[in-house]
Amino acid sequence: MASNILWGHIGSVLAAVLAGWVSYVMFPNIKLCFLVIGASVACCFVQFLPQGDPLMGRGFTGKVAMDEHGELEKLGSEDSDDFGDDAETPMNGRADGGEEPVATSYLEVFADVRSVILCCTGFFFHFANANVLLVLGEMMGHDKETNEKNGRNAIPLVAGAIVTAQITMAAATYVGDKLTGRGVGRKPLFLAALVCLPLRCALIIRLKDAGDAALLSTQIFDGISGGLLGLVQPYLVADITFGTGRFNVLMGVVASAFGLGATLSNYIGQMVVEKFDHVTSLTASLVISLIPVVIFLFMPETLGARDHHRQSRVSPKKPNYQHAEFSLVETDTVSSSPYGSFD
Repeated sequence: MASNILWGHIGSVLAAVLAGWVSYVMFPNIKLCFLVIGASVACCFVQFLPQGDPLMGRGFTGKVAMDEHGELEKLGSEDSDDFGDDAETPMNGRADGGEEPVATSYLEVFADVRSVILCCTGFFFHFANANVLLVLGEMMGHDKETNEKNGRNAIPLVAGAIVTAQITMAAATYVGDKLTGRGVGRKPLFLAALVCLPLRCALIIRLKDAGDAALLSTQIFDGISGGLLGLVQPYLVADITFGTGRFNVLMGVVASAFGLGATLSNYIGQMVVEKFDHVTSLTASLVISLIPVVIFLFMPETLGARDHHRQSRVSPKKPNYQHAEFSLVETDTVSSSPYGSFD
């Protein structure tokens, strides 16, 4: 998964460079930069993607599952003894026997306190975050001497801001993947991403008169934040929905909360810029960015939640099977044979 995210950031870097170059050359006719050539090429390669295990995609274990470190583990018949004799029953999300697993109710997944915390955290984070890049681009696009907009010169600066953030995101994704593989929990990585936003806002306000290069450097915090969030969020959802069959549903709800926050951020943030100024809008983002940090402090660590789920549903049943087998053998020894006695 980390590899897919990493290559996604690399593709975003190339797209930002290409769009910035086309916009600068074609200015003010910049319509060509909106051609979705990259999306068309991506659609051609979708057919080459492997099907994968559909049960794993829903949050069941199936025959293959992704462990808590992002690695695929095979759950074939040779591993069935480790999970008990009922490892292929719907209760455990296993469908090796061909029976469709039973998914958990929507209400149970949505009412999970971890789901609520994750959605609220993402909403307020993006409510504070999405507007910051717009304000940063407007600040870099102003001529400090004449206090007028300089549209063409702002294009490479905005493209540079995106490229800086995406390169940092790629690096943060790589480092985050290594830390996850070493057993670092989801909570500290996610909190580190959240804390980067207020630091970024504070730095932009502090360096507002220091020049475009100084403002551009603040995008490093955006990259760290985006890289860690993009990596850890699917892990959190996978941990919360493990064995429920509602992974895609919760991913959609979380993405909707994130998108709603970003939409409101762009709209309200730019209204504040029009009625007041850029610093006021950034100050509001700084204050709001502290809310998700406080909310996520109440999030329990989800690393290890999958093992707890397996033990709670499988381990207590294993002694029952051993006892049943013993009783069966004992009964056979004392009962009479239907074919008569062989003494």
